[in-house]
Amino acid sequence: MRLKSRGLGRKELVMDFREYEVVREGKEIIIVGTIRDPINWDFSIRMCEDDISGMSKLLLCGTVIRFVLRTLFKRKSKAENHWTAEFSEHITTGKEFSIKAKEKAMDRKKSYEEAMAAEKETEEETVSA
Repeated sequence: MRLKSRGLGRKELVMDFREYEVVREGKEIIIVGTIRDPINWDFSIRMCEDDISGMSKLLLCGTVIRFVLRTLFKRKSKAENHWTAEFSEHITTGKEFSIKAKEKAMDRKKSYEEAMAAEKETEEETVSA
C-alpha cells in the first residue's frame, strides 16, 4: 500500500500490512508497525466499533471486491510490486520488523493491562475508604 498526504510533502510511504501486528486494548483494536520505505516511521492505528461501518463501506464497494477477486484468481507468480528492495530481501527484512512490531505490541498491551489494574486498585481503595 502506498500512503500519500499533503502533510508529507512529496513523500510517498510504502506500507506492508503483512509486517504489522494487531493488538486488542479494551474496546479498541490497534495496528502497530513500522513504515520502512523511504524512511523508518513507527505508527499505530487505533480503531473502535464506530469505525466498522466506514471500513465496511470502503471494503465492500465494487471496485475493491473486483480488485480482490482479480488478485486472488489471476495473480501471476512473480507479480510486480511497489517495494524498492528485491522481493526475497523484502520478505526477510519484513519478518525481522514483524518480530519487533510484535514485541512492541506486547509491551504496549502489558503497559495497558498494568495501567488498568492500577486504576482498578485505586478505585477499590477509594471505595473501601
